[in-house]
Amino acid sequence: MKKSIGSLVLLFQSSKPFSMDPVYGKRKKAMNQTNLSKNENMYRVPGRFELPSRHLSPNRSDTKLNSSRQSESKKPSSVKNKGKSKPNLTNAKPNSRTVAVYALATAAASTYESCSSDGSGAEVGSLSFASRQLEQDRNYQLLDARDRSFAKLLVSTVERRLGQIDKILACCIEKYPPKKGKHSHLIQATLRTGAAQLLFLRTPPFAAIKETVQVLRIYHRATPSNNPPVPEAMIKFVNGVFRKLSGPATEGNAGSSYGDMLLKEKTNPEDNIAPWLITKWKTDWGKEYTNKICEQMMPSDESSVVPRIDLSTKFTYSSDQNSDKVQQLLEALGEDSILLPHSSIRVGTNLKGGVKNWPGYNEGTWWVQDASSTLPALVLVSSLRDKYGDLSWLNIVDMCAAPGGKTSQLLSAGFASVTAVEANQRRSRRLIENLKRLGFVDDCEVVVQEGQTWYPTRDGKNAPVHGILLDVPCSATGTGARRPDVLRRSPVIKDLLQIQEKLANHCVDTILDVGGIMVYATCSLLKVSRSKISHEEYNTL
Repeated sequence: MKKSIGSLVLLFQSSKPFSMDPVYGKRKKAMNQTNLSKNENMYRVPGRFELPSRHLSPNRSDTKLNSSRQSESKKPSSVKNKGKSKPNLTNAKPNSRTVAVYALATAAASTYESCSSDGSGAEVGSLSFASRQLEQDRNYQLLDARDRSFAKLLVSTVERRLGQIDKILACCIEKYPPKKGKHSHLIQATLRTGAAQLLFLRTPPFAAIKETVQVLRIYHRATPSNNPPVPEAMIKFVNGVFRKLSGPATEGNAGSSYGDMLLKEKTNPEDNIAPWLITKWKTDWGKEYTNKICEQMMPSDESSVVPRIDLSTKFTYSSDQNSDKVQQLLEALGEDSILLPHSSIRVGTNLKGGVKNWPGYNEGTWWVQDASSTLPALVLVSSLRDKYGDLSWLNIVDMCAAPGGKTSQLLSAGFASVTAVEANQRRSRRLIENLKRLGFVDDCEVVVQEGQTWYPTRDGKNAPVHGILLDVPCSATGTGARRPDVLRRSPVIKDLLQIQEKLANHCVDTILDVGGIMVYATCSLLKVSRSKISHEEYNTL
C-alpha cells in the first residue's frame, strides 16, 4: 500500500498475500491503483507525519505490492539504479553523530517519558544521564578530539533541550513518542539528535539531515551483528520529519523554517524543566528570580556553549614554592587557561586531546572539580585554621565523600588524618581509584558504610574528630547547567530531608568533638533543602 505523508512518500509492504482468487485478486489490485490518489489525502495532516505503529516491528513478510513492482524487481540492477547513488555502507564506521545517538538511545531505554509528556510533573520520567553512556562507549574513545567534542555537544544539547525538542516533534508526528518496538528508542534518539541540530545548534540542514539519517542506515553494521537493520520505511519517515522541520514555515516564505516557527510559538525554556520544580522555584524565589535561574540553566545560543572544565591542584594551600608550581602548571595547560581565586584553574579552549593526556594528569598533580564545588572544603579548612592555627594534629571526616574531590582538598591541607565515608559501593570504588592516581590512597582511610551508622575509632578507642565536611544527598538542582537530567527528576524530597536530618544529628551528637566545626553543604536550589538546621546543640559549633 502506498501512503503519502505530507511531503514524504513511504512504501509499506503488506503482511498478508493477496487473495488466491485470480479474479478477486486482479480486481483488488485495480481498486488499489485507482483509489491510490484518493487515499493519499487521508494521511495529509498539515505539519504532522504518521507512521503506523505496526511498522515499528520490522519482522514482516516481504510481499510484492503490484505488478509494476514485480516487473521492476526483474530489471537488471544496472537499469534499476541508473542515475541513483547509494552510500557505501560496507566499511561504515561510527562517527560523532553515531555515538551520540546510540548513547541517547541506550539512556532512553530506562525511561520512556519526557518532561513535556505530563502536565503534573509528579510522575515524569527523566532521560538517564546519557553523557555517562557516551563516555563508556569504546567507539567514542576512538574518535579524534574534534569529533568527541561534537558528540558531547549533541548529547548535552538534547538533554538540556529535551522538553522543547519532544514538544516540537509531537507537533510534527501523529503518534509521539514511538510505540515500543525493536527500534523505537533508536528512532526517538535519532529524531531528537536531528532536531537539536536543526533547532538549536544551527547545523546546515543538508549536513544535519544526511549525516543523522545515515546513522540508521549503518546501525546493523556499526553495532553487534545480532541487531537487525532498520527498515527503509522508518528511515524515510525520519528523513521526512527532518525535511519538514527544515522547510519553510509557509509556502513562499524562506526567511524562517517550520521548526523555528514551532520553537518560537509552541515552546519556551521552562518546557525543559519538570513542572513541579518550576512551581517550587516560583514559590521559593518568585517569578523574576525563577526566570533568571532558567536563563542560566538554558543558554539562548546552544552553539556558543563551551564546556567548562575546572581543575583543583595539590597546591591550593600555597607556599611560595607551591605558587611557582601552580604557575608552571598554568603555562603547561595553555595560554588561555586562567587561575581562579583559591588556586583553581579554568582550562582554556586551546588545550586539545582527552583529559588523561593533559600535562600533570599521570603525575597526579590535579583533579577535575568545578570551582563552586571547592567552597565547602575551603570554608572548613579556613575555619579550623582560624580556630586552631596548626592543622597538623587535627582529625577530619568527609561524609558522603565520593567521587573524592573534596577529600583530596582536605588531604592537601596537611591534617593529621582524613577519613572518607561513602555508603555507595560503586562510588567508593571510584573514590579509591581517584585517590590512587593522586597518591593519596595511603594517607586516607576509606569507609564504605552509611554515615548515620558509622562511629570513629582508632586502636579500639573512640577517636576525637575536630572537623566534619557533610555534603548531604539532595535534589542537586543547583547543578542543572552541567547536569540537565536533574531538572527533570522527581526526587522524593521528604525522604531526602529525613536522610539529611539523620546525618546531621548523628555527626553532631556522636562524631564531632566538643568545640569542633562542621560544614553542612547542599547544592539544591529548593528552600526546603536549604533550611536552617534545627538542633539544640548546633549553636555550640
